[in-house]
Amino acid sequence: MCFSSKDEAVAREVVEALEASGLQCWISLRDVLPGQNYQEAIVQALESASGIVFLFSEHSNKSQEIRKELSIGGSINIPVFPLRLSPIAASGALRYELAIRQWIDIFPHRQHALAKLAQTIKDTIDRPEASEGQVPLNRPLAAAPGSSAAPKRSPSKKPAPAPRGPVIASGSPQFEAIRALLARHIGPIAKVFVERAASQAGTPSEFCDQLASHVAAPADRAAFVRAVQEQLGKN
Repeated sequence: MCFSSKDEAVAREVVEALEASGLQCWISLRDVLPGQNYQEAIVQALESASGIVFLFSEHSNKSQEIRKELSIGGSINIPVFPLRLSPIAASGALRYELAIRQWIDIFPHRQHALAKLAQTIKDTIDRPEASEGQVPLNRPLAAAPGSSAAPKRSPSKKPAPAPRGPVIASGSPQFEAIRALLARHIGPIAKVFVERAASQAGTPSEFCDQLASHVAAPADRAAFVRAVQEQLGKN
């Protein structure tokens, strides 16, 4: 559940309706454990979720934290199900996010809207991947049923390269310095993004680009990249 804290009552109502329909939900109000890092818990929940229910309201329309959550979801291709709480139009980054999505209005027939939301989620997450023309990442294509043909091998095929390590080691002085640089712009969640970029990026340049995407102002972004490059040079 992705929502503004000012919409807590509606969020609880939506969770109750979805769970009554058989859909398991994760909501920070209930599922972040005492002592657990709040932002890291949200990121972990997003990474393991089948979809994001986004409560779109005048409050969430202004929330920077919600934009970050939707950005994380978009980066790993999680389907988003917007539920509009009042007749308003999206602005800024959310206008871009919702431009290609069909939302459901919770008004004027609340129970009908919640039932439609539950069915839409079920239809989407139960849909076979093949029906969407998607192939799971890092999985080989299976041979067609009944096919006995063996895959052709190239006689000159080179051995696969050895697995590469992260661009920068977690916990190293350079890692902590870069985490602190990013935290100035986005807060404690910076550690999660630095760890992810370090493991996903193929080159230091890609590493910088991934982190810079979380810095909003162009002038700040350029200074941030220079500072990160300086730290990488010490690695």
